[in-house]
Amino acid sequence: MVYGPWGCGHCKPCQQSKENYCDHQSEMAYGGGLGLDGGMAEYMLVPSSRLLVPIFDLDPVIAAPFTDAALTPYSAIKRSISKLTPDEFVVVIGVGGLGHVAIQILREISASTIIACDVTEEKLAFAKELGAAYTINSKDENAAEQIQKITGIKKAKVVIDFVGATSTIELGTKIVSLDGDLTIVGLGGGHYQYSMSGLPFGVSMTNPYWGSRVELMEVVGLARQKKIHIEIEKYKLDQANEVYDRMRNGKIKGRAVLVP
Repeated sequence: MVYGPWGCGHCKPCQQSKENYCDHQSEMAYGGGLGLDGGMAEYMLVPSSRLLVPIFDLDPVIAAPFTDAALTPYSAIKRSISKLTPDEFVVVIGVGGLGHVAIQILREISASTIIACDVTEEKLAFAKELGAAYTINSKDENAAEQIQKITGIKKAKVVIDFVGATSTIELGTKIVSLDGDLTIVGLGGGHYQYSMSGLPFGVSMTNPYWGSRVELMEVVGLARQKKIHIEIEKYKLDQANEVYDRMRNGKIKGRAVLVP
């Protein structure tokens, strides 16, 4: 599979396989299919073999979404892995294309109790199937209080927001614990007005971007062990415009894969 964010290949982050944080990112196109040709084409030009990660015996159609839908939540979770201990709680906000994979990853690599939040009962039921111990409808005006009834006074050590709207960011600030992590992955365009009293002391608020090449290799390992699964719908390459229409209308379950 092709690793998505392409860096210069020479700076310190790139040498550490973290091309998603390349020192020269502002001077470059983002990567394959993101500013550079080949995202939805029969063939793709890749400038270096370092940007290729072996998939071994995985089906390419099944593996394709792992480069984003699994790598992004995996990297976000690994940032907080030392805090995801058996006596702590982790909240996943948004059980969509990234969030439903995050629950599976948390189930496999951490021992913390998982609380999932979403706005539909269908997605909350799905979260339960995937391994969430508790589910909360985040549309409920008392969502924060319901979560605190589960966590107790300590609140959640890690909150990962896969929506990124102002309402979900505000929810995260209410439920994250002292010295906790509030990680905002979603691109919902939300805003947060910082104040000293708005966050518990010691909280780290971060906005990670994608993941490293090594982390993508680790994701492949999880997939080969059948520990993570992404719901996909398969389409022919020339159906790309039709797929975009289905996405706009909320008719895609999981991820759509275009097959040349």
